[in-house]
Amino acid sequence: MRFLRIRLGVYTALAFFAAFPGVNSARAQDIECQRGDLEVMRLVFEGNKAFSDADLAKTIVTTPSAWARRYLHLPFTVKHCLDRIELPNDRARLIIFYRRRGYPRVTVDTAVKELAPGAVEVRFNISEGPPMILRSFVVVGLDSGPEKARAVRGLPVREGGRFDRFAIDAAADTVRQRLHNNGYPRAEAVNRFTVNDSTLSAWDTLYVTPGLRARIGAIKINVTPLAGKTQQIPTTIVRRIMGLDSGELFREDEIIDAQRALYQTEAYQHVSITPDSASDTLITLYTNLAEAPMHAARVGAGYGTLDCFRVTSEFTDYNFLNGARRFDLNARVSKIGIGRPLDGAPGLCPAAKKDVFSNRLNYYAGATLRQPTFLGLRTVPTITVYTQRVSEYNAYLRTTAIGGVASVLWRGLTRTPVNLAYSMDLGRTEAQPALFCAVFNLCEAAERDRIERTQQLAVLSLGVTRDNSNSLLSPTRGSIIRLEARHSSPVILSNKDLQFNKFVGDASRYINAGGGNVLAFRIRGGSVFGRNVASATAFIPPQERLYAGGPTTVRGFSQNELGSLIYVARDLKQFSSTDPNTGLQDTVVLAPATDTTGFKRIVPVGGNSLVVGNVELRLRSPFLPELLQFTVFTDAGEVWNRGTPQVGGMKLKVTPGIQVTAFSPVGPVRVAVGYNPYQRPKGPLYYEGTEFGGAPLLCVSPNNDLPTHFSPRDPLTDLVTVTQEVPPNGCPATYQPAKQTSIRSKLTFSFAIGQAF
Repeated sequence: MRFLRIRLGVYTALAFFAAFPGVNSARAQDIECQRGDLEVMRLVFEGNKAFSDADLAKTIVTTPSAWARRYLHLPFTVKHCLDRIELPNDRARLIIFYRRRGYPRVTVDTAVKELAPGAVEVRFNISEGPPMILRSFVVVGLDSGPEKARAVRGLPVREGGRFDRFAIDAAADTVRQRLHNNGYPRAEAVNRFTVNDSTLSAWDTLYVTPGLRARIGAIKINVTPLAGKTQQIPTTIVRRIMGLDSGELFREDEIIDAQRALYQTEAYQHVSITPDSASDTLITLYTNLAEAPMHAARVGAGYGTLDCFRVTSEFTDYNFLNGARRFDLNARVSKIGIGRPLDGAPGLCPAAKKDVFSNRLNYYAGATLRQPTFLGLRTVPTITVYTQRVSEYNAYLRTTAIGGVASVLWRGLTRTPVNLAYSMDLGRTEAQPALFCAVFNLCEAAERDRIERTQQLAVLSLGVTRDNSNSLLSPTRGSIIRLEARHSSPVILSNKDLQFNKFVGDASRYINAGGGNVLAFRIRGGSVFGRNVASATAFIPPQERLYAGGPTTVRGFSQNELGSLIYVARDLKQFSSTDPNTGLQDTVVLAPATDTTGFKRIVPVGGNSLVVGNVELRLRSPFLPELLQFTVFTDAGEVWNRGTPQVGGMKLKVTPGIQVTAFSPVGPVRVAVGYNPYQRPKGPLYYEGTEFGGAPLLCVSPNNDLPTHFSPRDPLTDLVTVTQEVPPNGCPATYQPAKQTSIRSKLTFSFAIGQAF
């Protein structure tokens, strides 16, 4: 019986409020403040042209006090003081830095200026002087030809440029690494240079000793199974995953790729591939592996403002059919407490209760099979079969009876994986009638039924991600770029009513501001259209439309409520109109009973165009710094509909706010408060009447004069049939809720797990 790993995780959240922390630059030592010390309120570099202030600040110990303390004058922030012993050493550090970068005649003077009692400015006055010029750069030890050209191509050194010791060392490392990746495992590269200080000239020679070209000899594999177990994954499978064969040219990067491929199976808790010489031209590879448990089970439970209570479960087999294939069984259920048939606690989920699509359980059940290799180590195929029901807040409910996804992940570039996927499912999407009528002019029940019936949807997608960040959950430096394109048409076996093209991209940048503080930026944009670019008003499935607003986009707006809105009236009143030609009552203007507070529900429209921008300053807490983080943010964005005047138009919205983050085992848990000064936009107002037999959806925007006809009451059903003649431009967007003036009404609270971006 195989070992079974079980890990139980319960989603929990903590909310704390405290003062803002400060910004503390990372240094070789922390400048502590004692009674009577002088606080460094300003650090100035004067005269530096070749290098930025930030580059120079990294080389010294003297550090100014926290940014929040210096500019916002916030208490309880990080305070740094002057160390008079280290100040002369900082001068020496700057001189050494400049000399190694090619400025041998640099001079540095220091000055300490009092700004206020107990506060000083530290200034470094720098005279860089002329640079030393590299008169000659020669590479010897490599034969002429393509091999040498590849080894020296694009080196960060050139004749006539500045003699930079850092660049010279980097060039040697580059040549050495390229040779290691081209069959020369013993290659060495050493710089030897001479300088003439009087003429400011330098001559450098890079001596390369490539050694003999080597190939892979024997590949010896040693597997240590779990205690009391036999080896689970056959050695032949291990060799296939490694992708290395005897007789191939020795390449160091391919050895690293093989080790990475073994780790990515998650079937081993230790992997090492050690090269050792069998002869001058053959390298023996010793592969040592320690197997991990081949099965894992995980169970989790949690609570969310929109998901209500939820449970998740996962079972993983890391050696399915003894081929190191990964097989996952996943299941999750949400809307517990408010969704039928487990709807016994609606009072515990007030936000979800407002969602018209939260009255049924959401669920997912799926099986995924991933092959460790396919056409090489860098290509990973995956097949998924699933069934699910998922809703988007007040926007749509998507029910998939059966669906499948076949994808191929290509890791040709280590930090830029490319994912090509084809999915097909049989499902139906339900949306609010007002959305179909206002956006797609599908106002008749028969038209909506045709769109909402179970249909075959096929999507071909291409996704590219470039992740240069330093953390998956909460990056502090680096960048992430994501691009996705999606296409659906009958050409790839989709229903003819479900045709669209969609492009979405976002880019995030994280800057380490020192002391655990991070400045983060994100911009996101997207566009959806029908069969071609010109078909902006064509029908697009609601689940493929673009939405914004909520804890991960623009936090000043509630979930999905950025952009145009449609309103549903509580009740209505009638104004009759008589046709002057016939003298008959022909037009009835339907309006809300109370024009300012007559709506009972908001319908987010979403859009076919989106732009969102975010700026965050994430500040480390002065107490419990490993647990708490405070954030000041400004979000901006808009969602609009090209080609649909009554629910279109772009007006960028900007909402600032603050946020408290607690780091937990399940990731960062956030409570955000966004300030929204905007009045709800004008939009169409509809009435979903149940007392009428003909048309349950009526346009009741104020001052409309749409012809509305009432039939005599049916004596059997006691219903009056109502028909309304809606023009091509749709229901007029003349309704606007009353403006809220209280501060509380302008604040939007949100709770989420994971950073906003």
